[in-house]
Amino acid sequence: MFREVPVRRSRALLLNFEADGIAGYDFLSRMSGHLHPTSIAILSAFSDWRPLSSCVSELSHKVGSYSVVAREVIRLLDYGFLIVAGTSLGDRNEKYDREWAWGPIAGLYHFSIKYTQYLDASSSIAVMAERVRTLPQISLFKTNAGDARVVSLPPPRDDGCFAVMKRRRSYRGFDGRPEAAITKEQLRDCLFSGLGIVGLAMTDIGELPLKMTPSGGARNPYEAYVFAYNVRNLPRGVYHYSALENSLAPTPLDKLPLVEAVLGGQVWFSGAAALILLVANFARTAWKYRHPTGFRVVLIEAGHIAQNMLLAATANDLAAAPTCALDDAVIEDALDIDPVMESAIYAVAIGTRSEASTIADLVDWSVVEH
Repeated sequence: MFREVPVRRSRALLLNFEADGIAGYDFLSRMSGHLHPTSIAILSAFSDWRPLSSCVSELSHKVGSYSVVAREVIRLLDYGFLIVAGTSLGDRNEKYDREWAWGPIAGLYHFSIKYTQYLDASSSIAVMAERVRTLPQISLFKTNAGDARVVSLPPPRDDGCFAVMKRRRSYRGFDGRPEAAITKEQLRDCLFSGLGIVGLAMTDIGELPLKMTPSGGARNPYEAYVFAYNVRNLPRGVYHYSALENSLAPTPLDKLPLVEAVLGGQVWFSGAAALILLVANFARTAWKYRHPTGFRVVLIEAGHIAQNMLLAATANDLAAAPTCALDDAVIEDALDIDPVMESAIYAVAIGTRSEASTIADLVDWSVVEH
């Protein structure tokens, strides 16, 4: 019934004790299923590569009849709990086991939230309306009111960088008309502010890039890819930004995907002139930081980079907004990136501001002064 091919247990398999028994979940295959004693015995037997046919025959003498063991092996193969050497899933599992330094602690979170299917606009609005109706609001800030020990601070300045910071607002009402194109200089400012390398520091572990945003151990895990839709004197397409050379290089692409296709169906971004994708190369940070907190460091850095880009967009009088609602499959196909050791984490959309806001934007810009 079975061929003599190498099979082993997935390295991304986790077990969870539930009310009705033990459930298995594999965060690479993204499959789950209930397990019983025969399942556990089979998975234990395939802790490392073993020939499938002879191992099934051996197990049939220990844990049940041949037909019972064979049926359960097929189920475990379908779930991806058992993997076959040389298959696409097997190769991905091997790559994860070999190169992902942070193990299942970080792997469970990262790989489980990839390829998320997001709600469309009307469904999202309906869910939020129901939440407002059924759940009390949570205070979004904490005050020191009533504390006699309060120390009042003088107000911050309104000039220099503070003036730009106070003007920054996420806004998705982009003017998508061809005549509303942004300039390459405006795009450059956003890219360079977040990722531009301003120098190289010589250390005992080699040259480390210095940027305008902090990076854990100066490991510089992010690359930027620009989806250019309406940039003056720049053909539509996808470009890699070289932070060291401050240059753009086109990447091979048959068809430029729509902004909303890249951003998980968020139609309110559709008029953006450019989309900047921040793609993490986990190996850069994992080389130095082997503890799973290294993964947290990578995620945090996306915020540092994006904030600088948003401020640069504000200084250039552009509309801009960040988002982490991404279609991983569309992005991986467009950029041809490694689905295990590289991942799009964050995106910044920029463009010319339209006076027509979207349903995702604040309509009342009034500010309460303190």
